[in-house]
Amino acid sequence: GAGAAGCVVAERLSRDRGSAVVLVEAGRSVRHPLVRVPKGFVLAMQRSGWTYRYPARTADGGRETWVRGRALGGSTVVNGMMYLRGEPTGQDEIAARGLDGWDATAMTAAYDALERPVSAGRDDPGLLDVTVPRWAQVGDEVLEAVVASAETLGLPFVPDLNAGAGPRLGVTPSTIAGGRRVSAATAFLAPARGRPNLTVLPGTRAGRIMLAGGRAVGAVVRRGGATREVRARRETIVCAGTVESPVLLERSGIGRPEVLARIGVPVQVASPRVGEGVVEQRAVTLKARLSRPVGLGSRLGTPVGRARAAGRYLATGRGPLAVGAYELAGLVDTRGDGRPDAQVLVTSLATDETGLAVSRDPGLMVVGYALRPTTVGSVHAGGADPDDLPVIAARFLQTEADRAAAERILRWEQRLLAVAPVAGLVAEVTAPWPGVDAVSYAALTGSGIYHAVGSCAMGPDESDVLDCRLRVRGIDGLRVADASVFPSHPSGGMAAPSMAAGWRAADLVEEER
Repeated sequence: GAGAAGCVVAERLSRDRGSAVVLVEAGRSVRHPLVRVPKGFVLAMQRSGWTYRYPARTADGGRETWVRGRALGGSTVVNGMMYLRGEPTGQDEIAARGLDGWDATAMTAAYDALERPVSAGRDDPGLLDVTVPRWAQVGDEVLEAVVASAETLGLPFVPDLNAGAGPRLGVTPSTIAGGRRVSAATAFLAPARGRPNLTVLPGTRAGRIMLAGGRAVGAVVRRGGATREVRARRETIVCAGTVESPVLLERSGIGRPEVLARIGVPVQVASPRVGEGVVEQRAVTLKARLSRPVGLGSRLGTPVGRARAAGRYLATGRGPLAVGAYELAGLVDTRGDGRPDAQVLVTSLATDETGLAVSRDPGLMVVGYALRPTTVGSVHAGGADPDDLPVIAARFLQTEADRAAAERILRWEQRLLAVAPVAGLVAEVTAPWPGVDAVSYAALTGSGIYHAVGSCAMGPDESDVLDCRLRVRGIDGLRVADASVFPSHPSGGMAAPSMAAGWRAADLVEEER
């Protein structure tokens, strides 16, 4: 997979001219101008040619769709471009499970190596443009009011959200440079494409990992209706994401015996936690209509406004279309113990009832979700053929801790809008409706926010899929490196940790040469 992690792995390992690296990706390069425009992400996510749209079943029998990128660059081609390093304490909690090499110090070292020196106050040597926009680029009357009200609630504004710890609010760090999206493919794959030791196979679907003598020896892939084998002399690294990585292992005979029996695949390695332990963050979104035509909503809520914004973007690369999904991001302590337990995202517009278009009325939207939810679901193969859809059990808000967190987050959002100066701008709160509880509201209106982790999680026990060096237990020469390896969320956004997982994987491969 050539997503957030896979592009990093390919670039790192191909630096060694003595190694031959093959990168297999089912999608292709996307050159459409839409993917370059930061605010075009909503439309990009709806393009079927650039995305997977996986059906998922919720606990109450409902259905929702999990969207993931299908392109060189993976989901970084269609996502909201947030680049959130996360809270150091959350990363240390992951390491405390017996996972050496995954604490905040190790993750910070990976981030520093990944990033190019455009982040505020840092001098990093990497390839990835991570921009913390100047306030003049994103600030408006609505956001200024939010910052002031948040400070009244004890949430201080900081110049770089990724450079600190504890409760804080800042302009959202984004993978945007010069008003254009920066994907994992443009950052990491493009500089490496000219290397003679790197072969990239776009439009190629990985069918299964080939196993022989207790070792992974390559992959069977399908391209243009033809099947071929790609042999690996040293290692095979799976970077297909939380949905596809466990499914690929299962098609290869690695997983729960009852699942493998259901899809007709012989057991090669009995690994009971493949596809289990999936954790996703669930948003509680507050929307408000403003009393005056201010904010992004006043500029993007009408066809004329969108046309003007498009004209400005084409002429200058700036304006409302040059910023990402949310202008502000914050880490909030809703429990009162001084440690952030929730992520909040703020934009000075509100979406309409579909959630896919900007409301015609000027608005404000605050999205909040627990950083480390505890309700678990699963992802399993739907069949032995690569084109068989996975079976996703989407689970949210089923533990008391998660339900209590949702209520606290909604109350915090409501307090934010009730405090001056934001309160003076709000004409009415349009969602949630009066009297509804946060859990019911999130269940009815929310969805997963594309941050699922845990389906191939690391752990100290023999029943865990991976050890702390990302090696698949029970088979040699096989690792997994993507969002699926994290047993819990290290951040409120998973693009940055996924890239860091790819960087750590390359480190581990090099250490074991």
